[in-house]
Amino acid sequence: MSWSGDPEALEQLKHIFKGTLSSNNHERNLANDALLQARQQPEIENYLLDILVSDDSGRSDVRAAAGINLKNMILRQNKDASNKNREYLLQNILKGLMSNENMVRNITGTVITSLFLIYGLEGWPQVLPQLLELSSMPPSGGSYKSQEAAMGALSKICEDSSADLDREFNGEKPLEFMVSNFLNLTGSESGKIRALAIHCINQFISLKSTTPHLFIDDFLSKLFALANDSHGEVRRNICTALSIILETQPAKLLPHLDGVINYCLHLMQDSDSEVALEACEFLLALSTSSETESDQRIFAPHLKSILPVLLSKMVYSEEEIFLMEMVDERDNTDVVDREEDIKPKNAKSKEAHSVGSNVRKNDVKYDSDEDTDSEFDDEEEDDDSEIDQWSLRKCSAATLDVLSLNFPAEVLQVSLPILQENIVSNEWPVREASILAFGAISKSCIELEREKLPTLVPFLVDRLKDVEPRVRQITFWTLSRYARWVAEEADEGGQYASYFQPTFQAIVDGALDPKKVVQEAACSALSSFIEESDPNLIQFYTGPLLQQFAKCFEVYQRKNLMILYDCVQTFVERLGYEVMSSNEEYINMLLPPLLNKWQTLDDNDSALWPLLECMASIAATLGEKFAPYALPVYERALKILSNCIQIEQQCQTDPRIEAPEKDFMVTSLDLIDGLIQGFGSHSVELIQSHVKDLMQLVLICFEDHADDVRQSAYALLGDFAIFTLDVTVKPYLEPILISIGNEINNRTYSSFPVYNNAIWALGEIAMRLPFASFEKYASNLVDLLIPVLNSLDTQQTVLENAAICLGRMGINGGAKILAPRLSEFILQWSSQMLYLVENNEKETGFQGMLNIINSNPDQGFGGLSNQQGKKNLAIFILCIGNYMEPPTDLAAMFNQLLRSYKTMLGDDVWENQVLVHVDRETRQFIYSTYGV
Repeated sequence: MSWSGDPEALEQLKHIFKGTLSSNNHERNLANDALLQARQQPEIENYLLDILVSDDSGRSDVRAAAGINLKNMILRQNKDASNKNREYLLQNILKGLMSNENMVRNITGTVITSLFLIYGLEGWPQVLPQLLELSSMPPSGGSYKSQEAAMGALSKICEDSSADLDREFNGEKPLEFMVSNFLNLTGSESGKIRALAIHCINQFISLKSTTPHLFIDDFLSKLFALANDSHGEVRRNICTALSIILETQPAKLLPHLDGVINYCLHLMQDSDSEVALEACEFLLALSTSSETESDQRIFAPHLKSILPVLLSKMVYSEEEIFLMEMVDERDNTDVVDREEDIKPKNAKSKEAHSVGSNVRKNDVKYDSDEDTDSEFDDEEEDDDSEIDQWSLRKCSAATLDVLSLNFPAEVLQVSLPILQENIVSNEWPVREASILAFGAISKSCIELEREKLPTLVPFLVDRLKDVEPRVRQITFWTLSRYARWVAEEADEGGQYASYFQPTFQAIVDGALDPKKVVQEAACSALSSFIEESDPNLIQFYTGPLLQQFAKCFEVYQRKNLMILYDCVQTFVERLGYEVMSSNEEYINMLLPPLLNKWQTLDDNDSALWPLLECMASIAATLGEKFAPYALPVYERALKILSNCIQIEQQCQTDPRIEAPEKDFMVTSLDLIDGLIQGFGSHSVELIQSHVKDLMQLVLICFEDHADDVRQSAYALLGDFAIFTLDVTVKPYLEPILISIGNEINNRTYSSFPVYNNAIWALGEIAMRLPFASFEKYASNLVDLLIPVLNSLDTQQTVLENAAICLGRMGINGGAKILAPRLSEFILQWSSQMLYLVENNEKETGFQGMLNIINSNPDQGFGGLSNQQGKKNLAIFILCIGNYMEPPTDLAAMFNQLLRSYKTMLGDDVWENQVLVHVDRETRQFIYSTYGV
C-alpha cells in the first residue's frame, strides 16, 4: 500500500515533538497540548511511522519520540479486524530496522513487537519470515546492526508469544522453522546474534508440548560448542539455557552433569558479573532440585569443589566495597534520607482469611525471580546503591543455605574449617562473609552442631561492637537466624538460658547504632527475637523496649521508620491486649510517638503506608484502650480512602491526572478494619455518623481492578458481618451479594486471596441473617461455590472456606436449597472439614450441615440404597469421630444423627456396609462417646 502524507502536516508534527522535548516548561506544555489534538487525526499513525523510519535527516530524539507515541497508540487501541487502517504501517515498519541510528532501530523493534502482540500470525503472517531473513543477511559494510535489531525484535516476540508459535498455522508450527533458523544463527559472526539466538530458543524449552524434545539434543550440542565463547552475553545465556533444561528436561542434562557443574564453577570466576551470577543461578537451581536420594547421590561428590567457591564469592567485591564506602559517608543517623535513597515499599495487603485463625498474615516476598530464601534480602545493603540488588554474593549465600538443608553433615564438614579460620580474619570483608555464611547454615548448625553454638553466639554478640558497620550489620542478621535456639534455651530453662539476656539486650542497644544500615538490621533482628520468644519472656522487657522505641522514633530517618513500625507492630501483637493494657504507662509510651508521626505526615505521603499498617494492628490489639484516639484516626483513614477513589475516578476521564497509589486504599481499609476488630460491636458508635459514606466507598472497592484493594475490602466486609451487621451489611445486602458472586465467578488462580476473603465474608453473613433475606441469590451463589469446593487446582484455604460457607448457609434456613444438591459436594466437604482446627468456624459449618442432612436424611448422601451413598455417610461419620471436643449442643446433634441413621439402616447395614469404611480407632471413639 502506498501512502503519502501532507508535507506541511508532517513538518508541523515534527515541530510539536521538538517542543515536547524542550527544557522550557511553557513550551513543553503547549507542545503536549498540541500533541493531544494531533493524536485525534485519522492518519496520525502513518505520520508517526514516517517520522520514525523515513526522516533520515531528522533529530534522533524526535524520531524516537514519534516511535514511542506510535507504540503507545497501538497498545491503547483495539485491533482493526481488516487491518486496512494499518496496512501501510505493517508493510513499512521493518524499514526502521535498517536505520543507522541505534535509538531508531530499538524503538522500531518495540513497535514491531507491540504490533505482533495485537495481530499475531493470523493478522501479520509475513513478519516472522521477514525478520528471520533480515537477521540472516550478510553484514552491510561490516556491520550487523540491522541484523541484530531484527533478532532483538524476534527475541521479544518469542518471549511474549512462545505458546502461540507452537500452534499450527497453515499446516506447520512456526516454532519449528524458527528454531531451525535460530540454531543456524548460533554460528553467526556477531556475538549479539549468537546470544539472542540462544535466548530465543530458551523461550521454547519449557513449553508443555512435544516440540522442544525435537531440538533439545541439537541445542545442547550447540551450547557445548559455544561454552568458551568470547561474548559474555552468549556465556550468560548458555547458563540460563542449562537452568531451564534442568528444570524441564533434567534427563537430557544428567549424562553431562559433571562437566556442566565444573563449567559453572569456572564461570563463577568470570570477569563479567552477570555471567558469574547466571552460573551461580544454575548451581542454586541444581541444589534446589537435588531433593530425592538419587539426586543427592549424584550431586554430593561435587560439594568439595562447590562449597569453597560459594564461600569465596560471598565476600564483597572491590566494586561493592567502593560503593559501600560512598554510601557510608552519608549513612549517619542524623543525615536525612533522600527520596531516591528509599526503595518503594508496597503496603502489605491482608492475606486471604486463614481457616482456624483470625489473623490474616502478610505474604512472603522474594528477593529475586527465583524462589530462593527471602532472608538473603534481609542481610540488607543500602538501598541507594547497586549493592542492594540480587547479586553473586546473595545467590551464593542462598545456594549455601539450600545445600546445608539437603546435605547438612557434608556442608558442615567442608565449610566449618574454612569459616572458623576466616571469621577471625583481619580483613573485614572476609570476616563479614564468614558471619554471613554462619547465618546461611544456621539450620544445619542448630541441628547437627549445637555444641558449637555456646561459643558461636557470644562471639557474634561481641561482633556487634565491630568497628566496621557492615560487619555489625550482617552480625545482627546472622544472630536473628539463631534466635530460635537462644529463645528455646531461655524458655525451657536450658543450660544456656543465661545467653538470652545479653544477646537480646545487645540487639535492643543496636537499634540505636549511629549507622542507619546497622539500625535497620538490628530492628529486623529484634522483630525476629520477639517472634521466636515466649511472650512471658518478652514481657519482662516491655518498659525498656517501649522506651527504646520512643528513642528510635526520635532519631530514625524515613527509611528505617518503616522497619521500626513493623517491629512495634510485631511487639504489640506478640504481647497482646492483656499485657499492653495492664499498665497505663505502656499505652502512654507506645502511642504518642506514633501519633506524632501520624500528625506530621501528609495524606499523600507514601510513608503513611507502613504507619497505617502499624496503627491498624495496634488498634485491633488495644481495643477500648485505643478509644481516645479512635475517632480522628478513623475519620482520617476514611478521608484518605475517599480522596483516592475520587482521584481514581477523575483520572479515568482526564489523562493528565495521575492515578493514586493503591497502597493508600489498602492501608486505609486495613486501618478501618483494625478499628472494627479492636472495638468489636462498639465500633458501631465509631462509624455510625459516616456509615453511608463508608459503605459506598467499600462497594466501590469491591469493583477495583487491583486485587490487593478488593482483598482488604472483603476482609473488612467479613468483620462488618461479625461486629456491625445491622448498620453496614443489611442495608446494602443486594450489591454486596452481587459483588461476592462476581468475584467468585471471575476467579483466577492468582486472585485466590480475593475470592477466598469474599467466600469467608459470605459465610459470616449467611450464618447471621435469615435465609429469606438472601434467598433470591442463594441458588446462584451455591452454583458458584460447589465448583470451587470440587476443583482440583484451588488452594487449600479456599477449599476450607468454601466448605465452611456452604455449611453455614444451612444454619438459618438454607437447607431447602442445599439438601437436594448435597450429593454433589458432600464427599469433598467432608474431606476438607475432617482435620480443621476445632473452633467457631468448624462448629458453625457442622451445625449448618447437620440441618441440611436432617432435612433430607434418606437422599442427603446420594441415596443410602447405593454403595456410594453409604461411603459418603461413612466419611461424614469419620468427620464426627475426628471432632474430639465438640460443644455440648453440637455433640447432641451428632448423637442424634448417628442414632437416626443406625435405626434407619439397621444394625447389619450399619456395621457391615457403613462402619466398615471407618477405621477401628474412630469407630471405638464414636462408640465410647456416642454409644453407637
